[in-house]
Amino acid sequence: MKKTYVAAVAIAAVLVVAIGAAAVLLSQSPGGSGQLALMGTDPPITAYGVTDASIHYSSVMAHTAGSDMASGWTQVSGSGTMRLVGASGSAQTIAVSQVRAASYDAFRLRVDSAKVVFQGHEYIATVSSTTVTAHSQSRVVVADSSRAAAVVDLRTFIVNAGTSTSPQFIFAASAVATGIPSSALVSISIQLGSTASLSGQAWWSDFQASTSTSVSVFGTLRSNSMVLTVQNSGNAKAQIQEVIVTPVSAATYTSTTLPSSITGSAVFTVNGSGSVQSTTSIQSTALLNAGANVTSGSMVTLNYNGAISLNFGAGSVQVTGIVTGQQYLVTVIGANTYANVLVVAS
Repeated sequence: MKKTYVAAVAIAAVLVVAIGAAAVLLSQSPGGSGQLALMGTDPPITAYGVTDASIHYSSVMAHTAGSDMASGWTQVSGSGTMRLVGASGSAQTIAVSQVRAASYDAFRLRVDSAKVVFQGHEYIATVSSTTVTAHSQSRVVVADSSRAAAVVDLRTFIVNAGTSTSPQFIFAASAVATGIPSSALVSISIQLGSTASLSGQAWWSDFQASTSTSVSVFGTLRSNSMVLTVQNSGNAKAQIQEVIVTPVSAATYTSTTLPSSITGSAVFTVNGSGSVQSTTSIQSTALLNAGANVTSGSMVTLNYNGAISLNFGAGSVQVTGIVTGQQYLVTVIGANTYANVLVVAS
């Protein structure tokens, strides 16, 4: 009788453990699935003269909230071409599929190639940002038997590191994302490849305001020194990764574009501590280093001491330096950061 009692207790204990384990498993793996759509938008900052640009993308992924960034990625079906120029105010559906019902906090896509139309001719650009990861400002919740969507907002630069007659374009991008409110999904088509207007959408305007920088730059330029003050009045953190000094006579530009070519410019990289270093490497235009941060409402001062040579991409051609009294376009770029200013050398 005692042995029977002990056995019964043991069996009951095993059942309790098994039931508990099953409950934990169920709590960690919510049942069901829903539809997740990802849209992309990107009015890029391009070299002057670029009239069209597009990327071919693949390997679109969504990241499960709560997982570390090295794991927790789920494939979202979609690959194709995304047009960049002309995307302002609209978004293109780049991936749609059934995924596990869960909360997602980041998205990722692979950029396989990029094309640029410059002065009427098409060129293949070097892709420095092959994998673009966008952390979402709001969690995107996919519930069982429902649909959810997010917009991945690429912040892209297309730089011409060659000349106007022999261009060499480089594509570099960062990104940020946000969920689309369920109320807005009623009027948005999320079929793969379809486009939707974002203009006039309050949620989109709020997202742009909260994730954008507003950078202004002031400076002095001499043959052997440069001092720049960079101020950020936007709501998001700015990141200065590169400074380009271009003779106004050597390139065409507007206040919203990069110079048509940076050959014959002085190019500087900026590291995380704010140190400014001169470079002649084409890799510097890839915006791969961390850069100096300028938080919302603050400013930083960048100093460079040493001879300034306008020798980027010049090769064996004789280079020139800064000439007193001449005008130079000083361009500051980085992740989510762009500004330029005309400076008369003193």
